[in-house]
Amino acid sequence: MNPRERVLIALKHEEPDRVPIDLGGTDSSGIHVIPYIELRKFLKLPHKPVRIINFIQQRADVHDDILNLFNVDVIDITRVSEPCGSRYALWRYILGDGTAFEGITNKWILWRREDDIGYEAEIPSYIQVVKSNNDYIAYIGNKILAKMPRNGYYFWGVIDKEKNILYNARTVDDIKKFDWDSYKVSDQFLNLLRERAEYLYKNTSYALAFVEGATLHEWAQGVRGWDKWLSDLRIRKSLAEAILDIRLEIVKYNVEKYVDVFGEFVHVIGFGDDFGTEEGPQIDVKTFREFYKHRYEELFSIVKKRSRAYIFFHSCGSIYPLIKEFIDIGVDIINPVQISAKGMDPEKLKKEFGDQITFWGGVDTQHVLPFAKPNEVIEHVKKLIEIFAPKGGFILAPVHNIQPPTPPENIVAMFKTAYEYGKYPIKR
Repeated sequence: MNPRERVLIALKHEEPDRVPIDLGGTDSSGIHVIPYIELRKFLKLPHKPVRIINFIQQRADVHDDILNLFNVDVIDITRVSEPCGSRYALWRYILGDGTAFEGITNKWILWRREDDIGYEAEIPSYIQVVKSNNDYIAYIGNKILAKMPRNGYYFWGVIDKEKNILYNARTVDDIKKFDWDSYKVSDQFLNLLRERAEYLYKNTSYALAFVEGATLHEWAQGVRGWDKWLSDLRIRKSLAEAILDIRLEIVKYNVEKYVDVFGEFVHVIGFGDDFGTEEGPQIDVKTFREFYKHRYEELFSIVKKRSRAYIFFHSCGSIYPLIKEFIDIGVDIINPVQISAKGMDPEKLKKEFGDQITFWGGVDTQHVLPFAKPNEVIEHVKKLIEIFAPKGGFILAPVHNIQPPTPPENIVAMFKTAYEYGKYPIKR
């Protein structure tokens, strides 16, 4: 089978020739730039410029030689390394004032870190990084985007409390003053996505994913602040409802545009809201039903009615109580399957939900990949395949992006085992 056939058969809950493999096919199944650079050195691959495709997470774009070496089956249509069809960066960021920035450029600049970590990589030309005391501060134009401490691994979003209207909103009238139009996707962005998707569909055999669909809960946390938003859901419900209503209308506008331009070219459309913590969901099922369930049903119905694409939903952490809710609203794929979180036992998940939803992820990036020995990684991957793979419905990938200080030996062990041991029928 070719990669596209393999993924689509697994998504139908049937058994392909082997378990499909993902590295970098979504924004939450890739690899941080530090372990990626180390991996390329370890494998003695030719030097290629490393591009950071998600600046906040410092996620590296995975080159085609790694895709081939690790037998990867799915790619993200926003990638900028071969195969891609064009070098345009196509990414959307939330700025400190709460507005959205649509990043479109085919110009890349080299950014060198001036600290003990000291890597260099290419970033989109519209991002400027300034050193300030012990922090790196990133700007887009004159607006702050994020900051990272010296010797840190990730940038973190920064709320500009003076300029962010939504952060300071107290009434429904306040939120109407916000620049909601900044969140609407432009025709230029859509046309470039369409070109990229069509090129990859016609010139590669990969399954194609686009995972920038939307967030609701996580977006509100970002622009309101965690404490305020969780309080809104309890004691300022009319304000929370108004914010979500306007947000949903913008998201529906964008998703309709995405689905229409993608046509048959994109197989997986991704959404996400990190509802989990390590110990359980941030909100209970009642709150999910009150604020989110009907809105996501409305949103997902657009995808279902206008395309044959599968709905991918990213939600980190302990989300067991919410999985049935996700299935009810039309989610086809759950990611990243954080098995180290409370209640996320693989055998229980497969037994209860395995015939209703595809599990995409599973390989522990918190404890196993960074700190185990290669032979322990091998056994870990084998066990996951034995549990999740029978009757399809499983795409093997890291639980969120591979992080520092993951040794390259463990990354190689993961993908080598996935390829060799993941052939059907699964050995036990």
